[in-house]
Amino acid sequence: MITQDAFTIGKMVINSVLSKMNFLSKSQSGFILDILLLFLSLRGRHNFLQMSREGSRNEKSYRYQYEKDFNWLSFNVNLVKQNSSRDLVIGFDPSFIRKSGKHSPGLGYYYSGCQGSYSKGLELGSFAALDVSQHLAYHLSAIQSPSAKRDRVSETETLVDHYAKLVISNASKLKELSTVAVFDAYFTKKKFVEAVADIAGFEMIGRMRDDANLKYLYKGKQSQTRGRPKKYDGKINTKKIDKRRLKLVCENEDYKIYSEVVYSEGLKRKICVAFVEHSMKGKIIKKIYFSTNLEREAGQLLEYYRLRFQMEYLFRDAKQHMGLEHCQARSKNKLDFHFNASLTAVSIAKIISRNGHKNNTRTKVSVSDVKTEMQNRNMISRIFSMYRIDRKLIKINNRYRDLLNFGKIAA
Repeated sequence: MITQDAFTIGKMVINSVLSKMNFLSKSQSGFILDILLLFLSLRGRHNFLQMSREGSRNEKSYRYQYEKDFNWLSFNVNLVKQNSSRDLVIGFDPSFIRKSGKHSPGLGYYYSGCQGSYSKGLELGSFAALDVSQHLAYHLSAIQSPSAKRDRVSETETLVDHYAKLVISNASKLKELSTVAVFDAYFTKKKFVEAVADIAGFEMIGRMRDDANLKYLYKGKQSQTRGRPKKYDGKINTKKIDKRRLKLVCENEDYKIYSEVVYSEGLKRKICVAFVEHSMKGKIIKKIYFSTNLEREAGQLLEYYRLRFQMEYLFRDAKQHMGLEHCQARSKNKLDFHFNASLTAVSIAKIISRNGHKNNTRTKVSVSDVKTEMQNRNMISRIFSMYRIDRKLIKINNRYRDLLNFGKIAA
């Protein structure tokens, strides 16, 4: 890992993006810079009281600025453009957020993957840019889900309908990065696929049920008799696929991929499927992946879908290091600002950690090490300020670098 000076690098990265957002006022631009750097250096809980203790503003100022609208999607799209490769995929995934109390906007019962059940709290519908070359996820935008119970927002609308609207409303900005979008098996529903592929204009990649109703396309000679031409040539037995009719397109120690263009009865459309036989601890696990792009290579299809898991690390780092679940506000605007600032800070930490590497290369990153260095710098600066020590003289000494690296895992 290369982190010459995390604070300086982070400041340059943030300023380079803010300089392109001409609609921002000077005060708001300065606050965005301050709050993102503060998120990277805060110890303990990321709430207004702790911010006033370790930051340069008072508690009232943080509350006031949190209430202002800020276009996080535009900020993060520019951030990704400057610091990623051109091989990108859009990922979308809901994340459960613990929240106590009774009056928070959006409070409801959502599915928590960690608990394996529905729990009371909040939920974020989060978009991310998945970099294939770097094998990393960068945050784009997090939108809080409306109050729901058991996947239903109201009598006429479900959470799936809400997610579909999010994809459609943000499609034009997301397409600046990629026209390929990846979703997990929960979203393999006809109305959602139509919204993503037909209305929003993305190529959708996802996973199907193990017992999906799929049919072979008929490729033989048509009969000259009266009636509709034959379209299908029998149902696919997904538990035991016919390997004479499906092409083996990729094989290695970990998996075999069989691919073909078939018809999905559930989605009511032709799709490109990849039947994958994973070899795990001597057992064969079979999964079915699909793309709405009929010319998509099966190997790429599996690679893109696997990359979606990088979003889980994005949420994990935001919860562990950036206080994603620490906001105590009950205003919708404040919650939205906090969630996006927390996730964006993780992206900036990854960029700082990758400093010195080309955008199209893959390397290890450590959000924890960046956070440690920023916290060390914050503490050293406070000590120097209290004792009126000239920092310029101290920085010449190599021991200053040792102090910044103190406590790092990879130092």
